[in-house]
Amino acid sequence: MKEIKKNHSFRVLIPLFVSQTIGAFNDNGMKAMLPIMAAFQFGKASMDQTNQVVSILLILPFVVFAPWAGWVSDRFSKKDVVSLALLSQILGLGVLAGGLYLENLTIGLCGFFLLAVQSAFFSPGKKGILKELVGSDRLGMAVGWMEMLTMVGILGGAFVAAKYFDLLVPHYGGWGTGLVLCVVAIGLALFSWILFIPTPRTEAPRAGSFQPRVLWSHWDDLSSLWKNRKLRAAALGDAWFWSVGSFFYLVLVKLSGEVIEGEVGMGTLYGYWFLLLGVGIMLGSLLVAYLNRGRVELGLTPIGAFLLPLAFILLYFVDPFDVLFEWGCLLLGFSGALFFVPLNGFLQDQAGESERGRILAASNLLTQISSIGLILFHAFLSNSLGLSAKEEILLMSIPASIIAMVTMKILLEDFFRALFHMGLRIFYRIKIEGMENFPTTGGVLLVSNHVSYADPVFIGAAFSRKIRYLAYSGLAHSRVMRGVFALTNTVTVSPDRSLESIKRSVAKLKNGMPLCVFAEGGISRMGTIFPFKRGVLLLAKQSGVPILPVHLDGVWGSIFSMERGQFFRKWPISFPYRVSVRVGKLIDPNQAGSEIVRSSVMDLGRLSFTARLPTPIKVKDCIQQSFRTSPQAIFFSFKHGHNVTRGEIASFLRSGESINSISSECHSYLNAMRAIFQSEGGPRKIWASFLRLREIHLWDLAGFKFAIDSDLNPEWIFWSAFLGNREILWGSQFIEVHNPKMKKGNSVQLTNGISTERNGLVSINFRSDAQLQGEVDELESGYKEKTFGRLLPGLSYQHDPHFGVIGIDGVLDPISNIEGIDKDGFLYPK
Repeated sequence: MKEIKKNHSFRVLIPLFVSQTIGAFNDNGMKAMLPIMAAFQFGKASMDQTNQVVSILLILPFVVFAPWAGWVSDRFSKKDVVSLALLSQILGLGVLAGGLYLENLTIGLCGFFLLAVQSAFFSPGKKGILKELVGSDRLGMAVGWMEMLTMVGILGGAFVAAKYFDLLVPHYGGWGTGLVLCVVAIGLALFSWILFIPTPRTEAPRAGSFQPRVLWSHWDDLSSLWKNRKLRAAALGDAWFWSVGSFFYLVLVKLSGEVIEGEVGMGTLYGYWFLLLGVGIMLGSLLVAYLNRGRVELGLTPIGAFLLPLAFILLYFVDPFDVLFEWGCLLLGFSGALFFVPLNGFLQDQAGESERGRILAASNLLTQISSIGLILFHAFLSNSLGLSAKEEILLMSIPASIIAMVTMKILLEDFFRALFHMGLRIFYRIKIEGMENFPTTGGVLLVSNHVSYADPVFIGAAFSRKIRYLAYSGLAHSRVMRGVFALTNTVTVSPDRSLESIKRSVAKLKNGMPLCVFAEGGISRMGTIFPFKRGVLLLAKQSGVPILPVHLDGVWGSIFSMERGQFFRKWPISFPYRVSVRVGKLIDPNQAGSEIVRSSVMDLGRLSFTARLPTPIKVKDCIQQSFRTSPQAIFFSFKHGHNVTRGEIASFLRSGESINSISSECHSYLNAMRAIFQSEGGPRKIWASFLRLREIHLWDLAGFKFAIDSDLNPEWIFWSAFLGNREILWGSQFIEVHNPKMKKGNSVQLTNGISTERNGLVSINFRSDAQLQGEVDELESGYKEKTFGRLLPGLSYQHDPHFGVIGIDGVLDPISNIEGIDKDGFLYPK
């Protein structure tokens, strides 16, 4: 399905939301008014039967006119369809008002039937126009808002009409009160039509011309819907909720008649219950809209499915006038929203552009057939078996429990995904960039850096489609991981059976599955990006799918990364913790090498790194704030025993105040520090250089040292040490940087690297803890002889025309003494 890019802001939906809410308010206000009017005029015994007739009249047009409504929605601009449907609501209300004026219930019911016909044409139009206005990325949120407001209109209309009927009936009588309420509804209908007019016009999808068979083609549409397993399941779930809603409406009206003496006050009571139900649906829909930002989260459906039978059981056991009954109504509405809103969003998103109207009409048909079935079931339970309203509520908990178990079985993976993603919403803030580059259909190979154990969860939460992963088979030795891999359909790679794994991965990609590969071969323990494995290109070339570069930024610092020298056993740096997922442009696998893919990922990292830097003014404020931090603490220590405090350094950097008893060489480096700070753009370069050093494993060690005459300009190291509260030990040949939080006796390692005037620190060659202890792990190898180490985070590189790095200003910074990057990812000299 081709995705149409939308330029409209989300606010363009406001007129539609308000208009459709008013329409639902009017329809259900009249639906709530007619049974209690019949009870007042003809006796309480007629109320339940009138309610059943009204409920069927509301549903019947959706069965009879569903195919025509779907064809109209697909043939003409949905904006025109919705506008005409809103205007025609006035006709139905006018006939209903005429019946009430003539005190003829039959004419009034005919008017109500016309209202239902209007709703049958309005429904596929209002749902189908959502994606045309805002696209897929905001569809889940739009559906959440629409369903919430629809239910507010439905239940608000029932409450207001029932409440005001009880208030007005002593003055105007039954017929007169109904007429007053109907006239008010006509005014609201006119207002809703006028309000919708500014909505942008949408193009007609060019469906086929009208044929007589369209009038009975709803069975063909339903058959087509039924053949699509995913759409069928979503439509069945949606039908279950709405049919239960119709059933529950009848039961609550019946219950109010059972517990209220006399013929006045029933409407107020069941209207209040419906208001509580509406508040629950509103809260649930708002939660779904929040969690559905950028995606349709089906995993919420099983949660709602399990809460529904619990709500029914609670409503059965508590007294209708008890506060727990009110909480039961809230719980039922809340759980219902969790259940059906994601299903509705999934149905709208997965239906094709040219068939969405017919699919939604077929779904409506299925819903209405189910609703008629449950209405007749209610009539059987009430009229034939003589069950009370409470007994009917208890009986409904049985199928609700069965459906909850079936839903959990079908959507088990989505359920766990939803739990993880809800946890992420609490503990993390994920910023997503470049998602317009992600194809909405077809196979694609995502290639990402790998910094933490939570990376698959971050990626899964960011992308709208389900992402599968390629993982090392050794991780499956754990029973827990085997269960995770089986649940998420993860493809494992075994060194002994790599060819088989590649074949399975290629097959999945060809079948249209998005597959994510962490091309470094494991989690980086260093904070830097390691070379990519060559098998990535093999997968892409053999499957013929494009490569999508992805970069996770800010993840170093998460408790799931190796930051501070260990996974998990540490407190998070901040709460909520901010990370970003940046998506690049698609790469043709036949025109790319592994280095091109790696450099693309690194360039995405550079963009994300630059985007999270504070503004120049903020950076300068942060640096000046550091001048006031621990002024008595030692910053410089010299071999001859003289020390210089942070306060003395700060005074020099601020105002050039001289420092006694330091060498001219040291003084020259302090002048260089001050010159950088005072230069245009200097504070931001300082801060970027400090962040690069802080976001590698070296920063977690006891310290490091470098030769005074090395390619690392000391002024950049000094700035990072000052901002990071480190201590400098000045020797005759080496400068040492110590972490005061570590034991003083810990040895420091000798490092080397590269720094430039434009970008500050560029690379550092250092050993990890594992290397220092003699362990060999390529993902913990940060040191290589006769090189300058690996590029630090937030930098990318180019070889054309000469080797150079690109930093926060996006300008190539040539480095004359660097030849390039070797196969292990280290910078090597000319």
